Amino acid sequence: MSSLPLLDCDTHFSDHLPSLWTGPLPITPELLDVGGQRRLRLGDLVFPKPEGPGHGNPRGLGHLIGPGAEADRAEFMGKHNIQAAVLQPGFVGLSFQAVRDTAARTAIAAGYNDAAARSCADSRLDLRWGVLLSAEDPAWSLAELRRFRADPAVVGAVVRPTGGTADVRLSASGLTPVLEFLADAGLALFVHGGTGCHQWSPLADAYSEYTLTHAFGHMGEQMIALTDLLTRADGLPENLRVVMLESGVSWIPPVLERLALHHRRLAPGKPSPMELMRRHVAVVPDPDERYAAQACTEIGLDNVLFGSDYPHWDTVDSAEWLDTYAGMSSPERLRENTAAFVPRLAAAPAADTAP
Repeated sequence: MSSLPLLDCDTHFSDHLPSLWTGPLPITPELLDVGGQRRLRLGDLVFPKPEGPGHGNPRGLGHLIGPGAEADRAEFMGKHNIQAAVLQPGFVGLSFQAVRDTAARTAIAAGYNDAAARSCADSRLDLRWGVLLSAEDPAWSLAELRRFRADPAVVGAVVRPTGGTADVRLSASGLTPVLEFLADAGLALFVHGGTGCHQWSPLADAYSEYTLTHAFGHMGEQMIALTDLLTRADGLPENLRVVMLESGVSWIPPVLERLALHHRRLAPGKPSPMELMRRHVAVVPDPDERYAAQACTEIGLDNVLFGSDYPHWDTVDSAEWLDTYAGMSSPERLRENTAAFVPRLAAAPAADTAP
């Protein structure tokens, strides 16, 4: 393994822990037992969705390979030569948009942001985080970005690829001020989906078998998100940088080529979707994805980042990742790419940290 440590764009915050949710909220996240499995409850909804179309992991919260606490995270980061890691949402942050009441939904998301900020500030590790946004609530999202802009551990913001319903899209003009703020502040936009979250996920919702809901949920949601972002009527701010997480990459070139064919026929003169992709969007390939290297070469090797997905069941082994992509993404190149797409992650540690 290279001596140059890695920058991890995709680890997960254990945001379901009851100790994080002690303050008064309209809806307080709770843990409960469902059929012998531990799950999360928000109001009258249980996560991951236990059954039916688009249901989540049958093991519930039991699929985690570790608690995501300081000790196990430190061991994992040390073993895999990870210098700094971005906490992405856990069960609460990936599920809160299913709450239909606006006040309750934004209160949960604000509580998540407070907890993530505290966890990074209190950690001896170099942990960073992204402000949780709600595509349902763009004005609230903008206010949250302003609230945490000065936090030295903030490297970006994170949003679900799809909203609670099909009416909520990343192409909406109401999100333009949010995207402009991120671009002006040098903050990345992380786009991260989840399975079994009781919200609009059209491909996953077509199936009731977890193998299929997980395979198509992330990819289907990101396909919609990528299309919505690259074809926005308002366009994308010039300096906006987007990072797509946990959705695979092999499908991207053929989908963008199909979009390009229609653009050439129906909207000539505009930048092609692939041109915009290369300018604005980074991907995080999985070492088990057979055609990922070919897709990344087509998208651009400057657009490739590393993510471990710790502590989820499909956590990536860094040595395997580096071996798989040795011909296209050395640790040195990964660091350069991270500096371009997530500059605050590639910068010096936010505070004094211990290895």
